[in-house]
Amino acid sequence: MSESKALHGQFLIWLGAAISIAEIMTGMLLAPLGFSKGLFAILIGHLIGCGLFLLPAGYIGAKKHQTAIQSTKSTFGSTGVILFSLINLVQLIGWTAVMIVNAISAMNGVSNSLFNFKNSIIMGIVMAILIIIWLLVDVSHLYQINLVIVSLLVIGSIIMIFLIFKTPVSHTPNLTTMTFGSAVELNITMALSWLPLIGDYTKSTTRPIAMSAISSMGYFIGSFIMFTIGLFLTTRTGYTDFTSFLVTSGLGIIALFIIIFSTVTTTFLDVLSATINIQNIHPFKNMKLISPVIVVLGLIIAWVVPIDNYQTFLYFIASVFTPLYAIVFVSYFVMKQSLPYWLNIFWWVVGIFAYYQLQSFDFILGTTIVLLIGLSLFVYLSQFILPKRYLKKIH
Repeated sequence: MSESKALHGQFLIWLGAAISIAEIMTGMLLAPLGFSKGLFAILIGHLIGCGLFLLPAGYIGAKKHQTAIQSTKSTFGSTGVILFSLINLVQLIGWTAVMIVNAISAMNGVSNSLFNFKNSIIMGIVMAILIIIWLLVDVSHLYQINLVIVSLLVIGSIIMIFLIFKTPVSHTPNLTTMTFGSAVELNITMALSWLPLIGDYTKSTTRPIAMSAISSMGYFIGSFIMFTIGLFLTTRTGYTDFTSFLVTSGLGIIALFIIIFSTVTTTFLDVLSATINIQNIHPFKNMKLISPVIVVLGLIIAWVVPIDNYQTFLYFIASVFTPLYAIVFVSYFVMKQSLPYWLNIFWWVVGIFAYYQLQSFDFILGTTIVLLIGLSLFVYLSQFILPKRYLKKIH
């Protein structure tokens, strides 16, 4: 595949990854701010999440030709790679379950309206089979298939916006309060959930700046639109449940298409990266056999484990990966050298603890940006205290 075609394919992959029910549902959570203020929070949060996190993480992976987690080796060592691979594997399986749960709920709602039929077991199996088929598609054909599916999803999204405009205006129901800083943080954390994945898809390129930029841009555009649809839906129509809107929208079979394939294009990346993290922990000869196992595991969790506290899950991801990549970024881009592995681990643990403590201050630009700046500063200053023999150059 030519480099220009690879860039185009990369844009479509990340645009497709962002077109998901989860993004719309998260946008709906911002409704207490009102549309104008909520839209500003979406813009600020996406600029921070994509510009300060996804872009540099994608660049490092592309420049070093390493996966997202492998790129942490120069600052945390082989033990750190295994540790972060395990943590990332857990969150990726969690995301697989969350995506399948959302799809099952939405499919049941629409199917019950259209055919008077709903069954969580059957819907889950259908969803799992489609994800596995997507994973087994030959890479040479994936570009063409993804182009068609993502194009149709974009058209479906436009139709949804049109239908929201047609829906009668209704007062927004009583919602829990939300501050601007919390809204910005939710936007950042959604982008952060892709932080330990993006390098997996930018590592095979000869144009690291272009590849990382086009990947971040694809996600930015898709996610911004999805968040805005969710926000617009709730503030204009009063709907707080996306499934209820789909059922009454008149989309019919189109709604099922949007639910199924938006879930497939997003969950595909989660599962593929989960197998890469397993490879970091213990190499296997045939990774294609591992992918279906990940999907089935996510399906089982979706069936048996209540996934209620969605925001807590997002905050957990931010608390772990914000300090991790703050240390990687300042070491790679600013210091050009690394502190001892044990000291970086210490700062990472401090960063996790600090994230939850800083949340209580409700910073207007979110907790993540404050932690990124503050922890980076502490790591940077640490190099002047240590004897030079403890510092290692990063190439």
